[in-house]
Amino acid sequence: MSTGANVSPWRVGDPSTPVVDVAVPYANENRNHVLLGEWRRQGGEQVPAPPLLLPRHSEGTYRARIWKQNMLDFFLEDQYSDAVTGTTGGPEGHLEDRIVTSITLQGEWRFTSGSRLSTAAAGTVLVRRNEHPWDFEIDRGTRAVTLVLPASEIRFPANTQAVTAEQASPAAALLLAQLRLWAELSDGLGAAAAGAARNATLELFRGLLNDQVIDDAECAPALLRAATDLIEARLRADPELNPRGIAAALNVSVRTLYRAFGQGGTSSVMGYVRERRLERARAELISTRLTVSEIAARWHFADSSHFVKAYKKQFAETPTAGRNSS
Repeated sequence: MSTGANVSPWRVGDPSTPVVDVAVPYANENRNHVLLGEWRRQGGEQVPAPPLLLPRHSEGTYRARIWKQNMLDFFLEDQYSDAVTGTTGGPEGHLEDRIVTSITLQGEWRFTSGSRLSTAAAGTVLVRRNEHPWDFEIDRGTRAVTLVLPASEIRFPANTQAVTAEQASPAAALLLAQLRLWAELSDGLGAAAAGAARNATLELFRGLLNDQVIDDAECAPALLRAATDLIEARLRADPELNPRGIAAALNVSVRTLYRAFGQGGTSSVMGYVRERRLERARAELISTRLTVSEIAARWHFADSSHFVKAYKKQFAETPTAGRNSS
């Protein structure tokens, strides 16, 4: 059992009793049917199961654990998940009449709606409208607290489906502090105090949206081009290349950088870095006599096994097969 599935800095619901606690071997031929059946049996109407698909692995077990706490017409879920894909939102979907906020503690969620990609990476807050379907992908070992509130309570920015903010930003930090305190004290609050806590949280939520949203639709393509040029220049020279460093070099916030990648319809920032390193590594594999281990080290993969796994995922063949077929 993963430590990440058990330890959370948030107190949501009864820590000893998750509403959903499922484990399904990835190699099980009926893994998707088993997952949905068990989820529906445990979660019922309290935590409905969205459409989910498990990747096929020869070993390992998928685990999902969810703790839930109802707070008047809001609710919180503390969610742990291993690698899975699915769909949420839309007229026929899951939580279609809600505003859904992902407060990612570790790992990463990726949401796609049409050509838009929105990334909920660790250390960020992603607020999204759910009336249109979103396809999502969750990395293994991802933990997030999700806040769900009625869409009727929020005036979302025009022509905007999702907003990303850093958890450390003043507006987000204030909202999260209020939300955690309300969750911890909610069982002991009377009706008047609970209503006041609810309204205070709503005002801070509105403040977050007003503080974080910047109409950067016109500058996003230029920022995306500048970011990809910078990444290309630093792919091999900077082993610590990351969103915070890229944003600092371009004099923008990490949130603005994420938004530029999302509006550009490309992969996440680190997904793009990984793809370009693999492409450069592939070129060297074909054109040089460097060993697989040497190439993996040159392009800053943790070791050759991580490189081989990433290479096979991107190119559907091993590095050795790629070199032999050239």
